[in-house]
Amino acid sequence: MNPFSYQGPVEPHALIDRRLELDALQRAAADRVAIRLAAPRRFGKTSLLDAHIASMRAVGHRAVRIDLSKVANVGDVAARVAESFSVLPTDPRRSVRRWAARLGVTAKLAGVQLSIAPSAARPGADEARAALLELLDVPLGLHEADGGVTIVCLDEFQDLLVADDALDGLFRSVIQHHAAAAAYVFAGSQPSLMRALFSERERPFYGQARPLELPPLPIDEAARDIEVLLRADGLDAGGAVDELLAFTGGHPQRTVLLAHHVYNLLDQPGQPEDLATAAIDLALAETRDVHQAVWDGLGRVERIVLLALADGQAPTGSRVADEHRIARSTLQDALERLLADERNVRRDDQDRPFVLDPLLGEWLRRR
Repeated sequence: MNPFSYQGPVEPHALIDRRLELDALQRAAADRVAIRLAAPRRFGKTSLLDAHIASMRAVGHRAVRIDLSKVANVGDVAARVAESFSVLPTDPRRSVRRWAARLGVTAKLAGVQLSIAPSAARPGADEARAALLELLDVPLGLHEADGGVTIVCLDEFQDLLVADDALDGLFRSVIQHHAAAAAYVFAGSQPSLMRALFSERERPFYGQARPLELPPLPIDEAARDIEVLLRADGLDAGGAVDELLAFTGGHPQRTVLLAHHVYNLLDQPGQPEDLATAAIDLALAETRDVHQAVWDGLGRVERIVLLALADGQAPTGSRVADEHRIARSTLQDALERLLADERNVRRDDQDRPFVLDPLLGEWLRRR
């Protein structure tokens, strides 16, 4: 079986590197320090959280991940919390069982799955808010019962504001009393919005979490981990792994995607002469529709800026402006829009903009 799974969060044992980040999360949990973890999409944030949860459970702690992605209202948020907390031992106040039934979610209580049919009438906003207030206090009830700690990872935390702009205040009002009962990780894939939630004075969580950025994979360590997995199945990629990591720059999901294709190419007869190029070609064929959708969603000036970045040109420089007869200020405005969107363009450590997805950059260069 190909060990490089790239279509979703990877299993904790298959996580490539991230030793420093896991150590930081574990130390913070031991000290009951809240962490704000920010990373672009496909950077392995959820995989890291799952590995953290597995390590915490391995030493006897309770640990859960609550997926808040695309929650639409307070009822959605309460249901996600109830579903996630249902894997915990039944809380002394039976909050999870009671609210799970009323919210219409499937609960797994005391190790036995309990299927609950959705209720005919979902709770209104006020009832859902009451449910959320009580459910969020479950870690405190468990701590009062046995003195243990619960590790709570709130994934895509910034999506709370889509459901209700005041929900971060509700969360804060409850969990501020959990100093000994729980350790929290607030994770999100929109770094600027996550920063705003914790650094703007008017927000309830201002200054309430230690920041932890998730950088690209370190090249040397990632190469070593990939080669270990290949050799475990008797495969040798030669210098292809180094070539691919130079291409991806350590982008986590793209690195694993290309490693997946390298594994398959090595595991079949007729190995290509240029293994790295063959893997990139396969990955581009697989992701072509995604790149086309990105391109189709951009305006003319944004496309020009993105192409310039992919080609290694200064996107707001005189050369690009003269070639396309566009004012440099117009190009700068387009660049700022792409940066604000955070999906395709970011700044590096030296404040230079770059195309975040190396496969998108290659697709643009080949157009």
